[in-house]
Amino acid sequence: QRFERLRGHIAGGAASLVAWLRENCRLSLRGAATRAGVARSLASLPGAEELFNTGAIGFRHAAVLAQAVAEIGEEPAAQAGDILLEAARRLDPDRLRLLTKHLRHCVDPDGALDQTRRDYERRRLHVSAILDGMCVVDGLLDAEGGALLRTALEALMRPLPDDQRNAAQRRADALVELARRQLQSGDLPAMGGERPHLMITSELGTLAGLRPAPAAELRWHGTLPAESVRRIACDAAVTEVECSSQGEPLSVGRRRRTIPPAIRRALVARDGGCRHPGCDRPAEWTDAHHIRHWADGGDTSLDNLVLLCRVHHRHVHEGSGGARIARSVPAEARAP
Repeated sequence: QRFERLRGHIAGGAASLVAWLRENCRLSLRGAATRAGVARSLASLPGAEELFNTGAIGFRHAAVLAQAVAEIGEEPAAQAGDILLEAARRLDPDRLRLLTKHLRHCVDPDGALDQTRRDYERRRLHVSAILDGMCVVDGLLDAEGGALLRTALEALMRPLPDDQRNAAQRRADALVELARRQLQSGDLPAMGGERPHLMITSELGTLAGLRPAPAAELRWHGTLPAESVRRIACDAAVTEVECSSQGEPLSVGRRRRTIPPAIRRALVARDGGCRHPGCDRPAEWTDAHHIRHWADGGDTSLDNLVLLCRVHHRHVHEGSGGARIARSVPAEARAP
């Protein structure tokens, strides 16, 4: 503040304090603007500068106090100054922010409601495919929407025994699992007269694992390798399309489930859930895995099927654990 009052940035050849901070402190535009704003706001809260200068509170605490001043006004903030400063000394920045939100609601409930409306209007979500085939998910939710999403994700991202995934990977898997469950529920509105579903187009040679063979095509998101298609096809609805040598459809067969409902019920009754050693995921979280794939001539029977959660099913096909998991089904469990 003293530097700005003395117009030190002008002596340094900068047009503004923010510009000076960016150049001399190597800060981003946002970082420089935040620090300048915090410095200005702290001046209106008696005692706050002293706490910051002596190291009693850190920059994040100071930023929270500055935001509180901006939200509720200088006079109400000064009146509550003793409470705010004592809280800043005792609480972490997140808990301090919660307290300032309560204070704002007490001082200016209409303003707090307006802020909630503005937060809701800022909501957005982008889902984009990039050149390497990955999918970028980027968004912003209001507090209520974020709490709903986090609650649902937390319920699905509990680590498995010997889980090698980090928290971010488990959160990503949980988001995909949410989408999969909603699609499987049948509750979503129809699109083009059909229930929404994941559509993959594959040649028989690809599904059979023959080489060379083209990759399968995943609607909206490029291609999939053969083993990924085989995993998905273990427990899916399949429609056979006969094409000419030019690739023109000649006939379309009826859609059929690779795992008939009756066999699925028997499989659930037998296995109860994922059969990977140590895994306790329930049947609702599993796929039916063909130990010998049906595309290779394997039977769709209890002797040749086992329930695997999505993480371990992927591990069987795209990883290196297939033999171990196949052997995890005891002989007595293989009998119909």
